[in-house]
Amino acid sequence: MNSELQQVVNTCIALRDAGKKPSVGMIKAKLLAPLPIPIIIKGLSYWKENKATLKIEKVTEVAPASAKSNVELTARVTELEQQVLALRTELKTLQQRFEGEVS
Repeated sequence: MNSELQQVVNTCIALRDAGKKPSVGMIKAKLLAPLPIPIIIKGLSYWKENKATLKIEKVTEVAPASAKSNVELTARVTELEQQVLALRTELKTLQQRFEGEVS
């Protein structure tokens, strides 16, 4: 089970242990980080089908895709700057060629 589904299942278990009936809205409100509704629904359904055997499990934190290192981001910016320079050079060449054909 992936970490997002495990978060939903853990939340369902915690709500049940607190004497509450888990629902999509309650789960969404209790989650530490927002998750898409389809994942919440899938996790809630899984919990309902398996609630007798499930226990809270530790969720391994997955680094978000946006949390890239500065080195990776710097390399990407450098690559994009080179692409922009190449495109500007190509555009200038095409403009000169077009101006030569019009004259």
